[in-house]
Amino acid sequence: MDELEQTPAEKRQLRHGYRSLLADAAARKKEYLEDSGALLLADLERANGLFGDVNNTAEGVLDSRFLLLSADVGAQRAHMLRIDSAAFDSLAYIDRVRTVLYGTDAETGAGPAWSAVGKIAAGIARIAPRLTHAYGPLAVEARERRKAETTRRQGASGSSAVAARIETMGTEDVRQQENQTTRLVQKVHRILAERGPINLFELVINPRSFAQSVENIFYVSFLIRDGKAYIDDSSGQPMIEACEPPQQEDYQSGLTKKQLIFTLDQATWREIIDVYGIRQSAIPTRKSVRDEQGLSQVSSQVPR
Repeated sequence: MDELEQTPAEKRQLRHGYRSLLADAAARKKEYLEDSGALLLADLERANGLFGDVNNTAEGVLDSRFLLLSADVGAQRAHMLRIDSAAFDSLAYIDRVRTVLYGTDAETGAGPAWSAVGKIAAGIARIAPRLTHAYGPLAVEARERRKAETTRRQGASGSSAVAARIETMGTEDVRQQENQTTRLVQKVHRILAERGPINLFELVINPRSFAQSVENIFYVSFLIRDGKAYIDDSSGQPMIEACEPPQQEDYQSGLTKKQLIFTLDQATWREIIDVYGIRQSAIPTRKSVRDEQGLSQVSSQVPR
């Protein structure tokens, strides 16, 4: 089916099918682990049926989300495998590999005996399997932390005027600024909920203002921190979507938080605008005014 032939009603129906599948999969996560595997295979067949009508990135993101969930269930089922009536202990396995590599005395300073591991693996497979679970060195040396020396820099003459303004800010001014930030974050959340899955850059990048692009990233970070939105890059693009905040049971089931640092300079800002062809920000441009010192201030008016 050509993308142009899909009507909005068909797209909504497809998204509804994927959301129903994801909701069922989240509720059946415990059953997946206890079942023989037939239940997971049945849901995979549902996903394959839905994928036949996928033509857009938004629906593809939903499909990849289910694949990640099913892959996580498969990894947990593999971890629960029992060998010779005993559960597989990955930590004990790593300790034994370490013993083969370094011997019983790891303090001798000798290098790892990979040939010994190869001889053991040669009796099982033609090619020695890679240690894909080893994400770091087996021996780690502790490093002493050094206190960073702080230096004070004398600001330019114009900084004194800014410092005077900060000192004159009262409690009421700080409270008003916090209320303004809260309103803007809530507005961005409503926009995100209405638009559905959207590219992160198309949401936050304002082609008319580099400063407001940075501010939009700041507002979105509050939604990510509170679990009201999430970013999915499994499709190769940073897709962001509003969601319900996770509950304590979700963290107990293995859900983890991830943090990242978003760096944006003016050169990158212009490159993103050109690459994605952004002509208008999904978050409306806010009005700005200048005070007596010529400093730009964003209006407290919430974008409509």
